[in-house]
Amino acid sequence: MSDIPLEAVNVDGEGLRFGIVASRYNKDYVDALLESALRTLDKAGVRAEDIETIRVPGALEAPFVAGMLASSGEFDCLIVLGVIIKGDTSHHDVIARSTAEAFQRISRESEVPIINGVLDVNNEEQAKLRCMGKMDRGAEFATSALEMADLKVQLVRRLDEIYGSGHDDDDWGSFFDNDGDSPWKS
Repeated sequence: MSDIPLEAVNVDGEGLRFGIVASRYNKDYVDALLESALRTLDKAGVRAEDIETIRVPGALEAPFVAGMLASSGEFDCLIVLGVIIKGDTSHHDVIARSTAEAFQRISRESEVPIINGVLDVNNEEQAKLRCMGKMDRGAEFATSALEMADLKVQLVRRLDEIYGSGHDDDDWGSFFDNDGDSPWKS
């Protein structure tokens, strides 16, 4: 990740629903990410009752819970938080790659954006800087989630206008598979 902060987009979070999956492994770092993300969502107007946080043992368990939350249809966006610190083996790389791939797959299949806030760092110093220091990745993950939740709501409204609110998921699939002139292409 770059050390250049994400440019904030002003999103009114009122009425948006978020699910957060947070690892208990490397708890102090993940707790800092979670607190920062929650502060950012609160500042954007997201009500506490519109956020559900579920703790899991580690990052490797997060895709299961994220998949279940995405399948519920209750959330506009999910944020997954975890910190993986490189050790003596390549286990950190296996966890980081497999969770990232799982989040992408779940997001595509469920049509719920997932913000991958699982940090893979080389040492404690990098973890501290990103979770408790000036980089503040928790706020960045929440800012991304706000933007993606807002985009999801806008795109669903657009699809509902095209297909009517009584659509089924198969209609949307044919819309995106359209080989002709698609209103989604510029």
